[in-house]
Amino acid sequence: MLSVSFDVFAIAGLVTALGALLFAYSANGRLRARLEKQQDTLKILQADVAVMCSGTVKLGEHLAQHEQRLQMLGRRQDELELHEPSGDNYRHAARLMGKGVELEEVMEDCGLARGEAELLVLAQKLEKAS
Repeated sequence: MLSVSFDVFAIAGLVTALGALLFAYSANGRLRARLEKQQDTLKILQADVAVMCSGTVKLGEHLAQHEQRLQMLGRRQDELELHEPSGDNYRHAARLMGKGVELEEVMEDCGLARGEAELLVLAQKLEKAS
């Protein structure tokens, strides 16, 4: 009788092990399918990131070109303003003062008397106040 009960326990254990194995096999299949789906999604996301990086690089290059052009135009404008003909000394003096050039230098560069230069400073202060 003892040998029969051992056989029953052995068979029950084998059946339980077989059930667990089938369950694990089924779970493994579901996990593999989920893994493949995630890998496909990852490939798509990697491609999207590569496209965005490429676009960002091109945008950066484009922006750098515009920045260089803007700097060149700014330098050119400064040159033109500093070397402007003396026909309109007051306007030229006002621009120089607006850029922070010292009063003595403005007087010398534009050929203005101290009173004229001080009057321009006062006019700019009044203009900023209003």
